[in-house]
Amino acid sequence: MAKGVLRSSFSEKKNQKIYIRYAFDCYLVLNNSLFEFIGHGGGKINIKLLFGLLILFTLSIALPISSNTVSATTVNQTIHSNSTTIINNTNSSSITPNKTLASGSTSTTIVSKTSFSLSQINDASARIKSFVGTNHRLPNYVTISTQLVTMPQFLQLVTKDLINTNAGSTTSVTLGSVTYPLNPSQSFKSGDITKSEYIKIANSLQTFINSNGRVPNYTTTSLGTMNYESLIYDYSKIMSFYQTYKKLPSYVSVTPGAVQSSTTVPAALLPYLQPGTYAQSNDSTIKAKSASITAGLTSPYSKAVAIFNWVRDHITYSFYYGTKYGAVGTLKSGTGNCVDHSDLVVALARAAGIPARYQYGMCKFSDGIYAHVWSQLYVNGQWYYADSISKLNTFGVINNWKLSSMIGTYIQFP
Repeated sequence: MAKGVLRSSFSEKKNQKIYIRYAFDCYLVLNNSLFEFIGHGGGKINIKLLFGLLILFTLSIALPISSNTVSATTVNQTIHSNSTTIINNTNSSSITPNKTLASGSTSTTIVSKTSFSLSQINDASARIKSFVGTNHRLPNYVTISTQLVTMPQFLQLVTKDLINTNAGSTTSVTLGSVTYPLNPSQSFKSGDITKSEYIKIANSLQTFINSNGRVPNYTTTSLGTMNYESLIYDYSKIMSFYQTYKKLPSYVSVTPGAVQSSTTVPAALLPYLQPGTYAQSNDSTIKAKSASITAGLTSPYSKAVAIFNWVRDHITYSFYYGTKYGAVGTLKSGTGNCVDHSDLVVALARAAGIPARYQYGMCKFSDGIYAHVWSQLYVNGQWYYADSISKLNTFGVINNWKLSSMIGTYIQFP
């Protein structure tokens, strides 16, 4: 049973039975017929403060809250509610809330103009080239500055980068709203595409993207038709070359199969692929273990099941409050409470390109109701439970507890 949940200490007792959650994020607990307050972080609140807190809370409701509106208006930003989607020109890394609710729930996205220098795009090109060389597929997104950029968006950026570079211009490139192709396909042979041809193709791609708001299903070249994945890789090679040698190459060599088609992750789910302070999906040991667990598997579902099963079967459960290890430490120690189990599942999944998140609630175990944290993984168009603390559980199925009340769903657990 998992009883230590928040990063800060959570004072739990076995005889706690009744939890009443107040809007200021505290619980009124009936404990042996005496009432006490337990805060969101678990610290007890002196009962003498109870009435003062209730008065302050009542006053806070009565006061008009306008500071956020004023701030947004001052910087001329548009605020869209009820959306977790990363849309055009959104600096998601800086504004995506830690507590992001599932589809249909409320969150906030702030939209503002975002542009990148040519050197920033070239640096991203080099990272994509390296990623494909190792993984034989495109990443789900690339981070430029603090911005998550999808692969269709990057094709728009890198081709404009090339055009500007060829023209001797250093003008920054503005991030556009670009979606995935409707029905991508390709059929081409190995060979070289000359500089004049790849520049011509880049101009054609810019025209199509600007007119349609998406990347084409394929682009015709002298070697056959190429889909957007191959084009992104080849243009990444071109601009990576430029970053190193300060000149455009006279040709680029292309090979069918160099980039395997990958399952597209919806833009709204990209925040669920980001590494976190405790779910360190970008750590080398996490990436190596994730690759080892999923070796030979092709579908996201089979990879998700393998990751869940591995953590459930290899990481024991230990009781303690808060967190001790995070994903890296839990992998090393071989044990963890519910928070650290969740950190490891989330990190391994994200390292495999599978969106993952945390959920936090009051759960009814066999001996009482306790605060508990578990993970969920997104595959086949839906979220699956992945609570690895008990061998009674399977991927998508919880058998060792029943939900009493949900508290929140998180991209990064506090």
